[in-house]
Order: sequence, then C-alpha cells, then structure tokens
Amino acid sequence: MTDDPNKPSTSAAASAKANADDSPLFPPAKPGKRVNYGTNDTLELLERIPSELVDLKLDDVLTAVKEVDNLCDYARCKTKTSLMGQDCQHCKKRFCFKHGLPEVHGCGEEVKRDERKNFLHPKPLKTVRHEKEMENAKKRLDAKLKDMQMGRTQKASGTGKKKKGK
Repeated sequence: MTDDPNKPSTSAAASAKANADDSPLFPPAKPGKRVNYGTNDTLELLERIPSELVDLKLDDVLTAVKEVDNLCDYARCKTKTSLMGQDCQHCKKRFCFKHGLPEVHGCGEEVKRDERKNFLHPKPLKTVRHEKEMENAKKRLDAKLKDMQMGRTQKASGTGKKKKGK
C-alpha cells in the first residue's frame, strides 16, 4: 500500500482530534481575570489558530473573537469598547476614548493629507448639493425596495391561490 504525501492518514487526523479535544485552545486565565488572547487584532488572532482546531472548537474561537472585538484596537490597551468607543474613519478600527484621536493611534498623517486636499481643492457647492440629493434618492429607493420585498414575502406566505366564485 502506497502512502500519498498530500493525503493525511486517518490515524494522524484522529490523534490530532484527540489532542485538540484535551488541550485548551487558549491558556487558562487566572481566577478573577480575563483570558489573555495576546492580541487586539481579530485577524491576527484567527491566523494563529489552525483551521482544524477552529472546526473542532468553534465555540471557544467565537468567544475569543467576540472578546477581542470588544477591546480597544490600540496595542497593549485592554479597555472595553462595547458600550463606549470610537470608530476611526481612516483605518476602520475601534478605539477607546483615550486612543480615539487619529494622532494618538497612528492615523495622523492620513488626516493631515485629507484635510490638506479638502482645503486646497474644495468641492463646489453645487456638487455637494447634488451628492446630498443623490444620497437621499438612494435612501428612498432602498426603503421602497425593502417595502416591496416585505410585500412579496407577505404575499408568498399567504393562504395560497384564491378560488374564483360565480
């Protein structure tokens, strides 16, 4: 019987599953403290976890991702941002109020560049007005499409075909 190097053996997969079930996905936390996942970046956290473990311990991974998403994205800051936090317009990350300013968390140069561009090349008032009108029209269209979709779902879930009476 020849072994295919690309195909994992079933005994190796079974032993990996047994080892994954026994060992915790993350180091246990000390009593009274939160688990230290080592990073505030969700993608960085997920890259370190092998996909086989994610399949086996999905609940643990989802708990870890939810906890990391509720923390400030600034390095070494573990402040919770679930109730009060700021989203950066430039890097799209969520920070606590202490690190919310772009200059503090590292987006200062991008802000400076955008403000300089807006100052040197302002949009004409007519263009700004037109963009607002287009945005409002898009919102109205989306609302109308949503209403039409709701009407179709209600009609489809109705009693069915109506009988013609004479």
